[in-house]
Amino acid sequence: MLKVLIADDEKKVCQLIANIIDWNAFGFEIVEVVNDGLAAYRYIQEHTVNLMITDIRMPGCDGMELIQKAQVLYPDMHFIIISGYSQFDYAQQAIRYGVEDYLLKPIRKKDLVSTLNKILDKCKEEVRDTRKWADFDKLIKQNEERVKRSLLEDILKRPEKFGGFFMRDKVNEEYHYHFTDNNYMTMVAKVLPQKRKEDADTRRVLLKKAMGIIEELTDGLCNEVVLSIVDGCIYGIFNGTAEEIVQMPRKLKKVKLELMRLKDMFDGVQVFISLGKEVGSFKDIMESFRQADSAMQGRFYYGCDSLLMIADDGSSEEIVKQIIDNSFKKRFLNHIEIIDLESIGYTINSLIDILKKSGLKNGNAVAGVYREVLSVFYFGTHSYNIMIPDQYTELLGQLELHGTIEETFQHLADYMIKSLKHWMEEKQYVESRPIRVAKQYIADNYYQSLTLEIVSKEIGFNPTYFSGMFKKETNMNFSDYLKKVRIDNAKTMLLNMEQTVEDISYAIGYSDIKYFSRLFKKMTGVTPTEFRKLYY
Repeated sequence: MLKVLIADDEKKVCQLIANIIDWNAFGFEIVEVVNDGLAAYRYIQEHTVNLMITDIRMPGCDGMELIQKAQVLYPDMHFIIISGYSQFDYAQQAIRYGVEDYLLKPIRKKDLVSTLNKILDKCKEEVRDTRKWADFDKLIKQNEERVKRSLLEDILKRPEKFGGFFMRDKVNEEYHYHFTDNNYMTMVAKVLPQKRKEDADTRRVLLKKAMGIIEELTDGLCNEVVLSIVDGCIYGIFNGTAEEIVQMPRKLKKVKLELMRLKDMFDGVQVFISLGKEVGSFKDIMESFRQADSAMQGRFYYGCDSLLMIADDGSSEEIVKQIIDNSFKKRFLNHIEIIDLESIGYTINSLIDILKKSGLKNGNAVAGVYREVLSVFYFGTHSYNIMIPDQYTELLGQLELHGTIEETFQHLADYMIKSLKHWMEEKQYVESRPIRVAKQYIADNYYQSLTLEIVSKEIGFNPTYFSGMFKKETNMNFSDYLKKVRIDNAKTMLLNMEQTVEDISYAIGYSDIKYFSRLFKKMTGVTPTEFRKLYY
């Protein structure tokens, strides 16, 4: 990979150069971008640079001076000058210094590409008979493969790159393919572990194994086979003659059977393969993928038994509205408001039966019900000030980890109940903090003349409110709790024979020794003296 340094005092120009082409696809890597000549010179003093793209006029050190200094450090470095000035003397001086090209602003993509190709050709001539060129050629091929692998991710996640027109010739040129406008078919494969579904490492290893099997078994089946892992699924494009594409479903059934053998390695797997409709032109590829994605939802009803080729007939929205109607929402929100965990679990589980018994077997409706219930849940928790982190996006992603209706909604019910329980525990802990503070204050000051008013003032609560809260948390009123703390401390002191009963009575806050003795016997069943004799 040839290392590139960009130097221009205009940041927008630097951004334009960095983004005008896919540098990696040409075998270049932008290692640094600086905005003045001195910064550029400092960088090349410490780092290797193969190509410098520099402006002529920059603060600190102009482009010509920078090139002179760079040539001392790296005689083989290549240079491209960019400038807003078309003066002949600048260009003449640049040529004298061995600059590859002199490009005027605004830079045009085709001019830059042409210059880079010249530099590449020159590099090939310089290293053609050396091992260095072999390594460089290998790197170019690796980058070409990387660009090829990026096609599916660009189609599925960055379709705007194609400007709404998936032109075959342009795709062939930019991604190094040889698509022909015969026939196309798309595929989505989902390979899930039956256990440890949420373990990302397990899923990653399983996907890698599955990808290797699919690549091996589909190699050479048609003109072009494109496969890539995108967002946890294996996506594919098959391009070939009408006869080749017609045969693809039958051949992919064999692939599916081979994938099922992974269950021995991963303690059970679920394998789902869906196909999009056959199309006659690359520009229709997105429509085929949409159908394949839609057909994948059919796994909730048709399972692993066959290839999924039935797409949504458009009725899923109506089914969702019928199941998650206003009556359901009202009932479910009421369960959330009073945090009735049992009813929440029952309500979610009832959806499993409703969906399984649906005669329409619409997998998209299953996903729609899941999303709608999740939306109602978060609406309820936010409306009733139940502070649960919003994990809507994450939970939508987890929907793709499930292959049956049962596990999908059981996972959803478990999440809702667990998150509500956690919130209730946190809330109880926060609400009980003033009582914990009060109990600590009593433990530190029990021997003083404590009253409900003194302690409630200490923690900043109204005495009446504090009294009710204290009894709710401890199941004792304040005065009984204070007596218990004092008597418990008296028991410990009585074990010390050097203290008299009278001393202990004063030490725990009672000046009347008779009252102390009566209270002690009432709470322990023995007098202080009798208690001491039990141990000595």
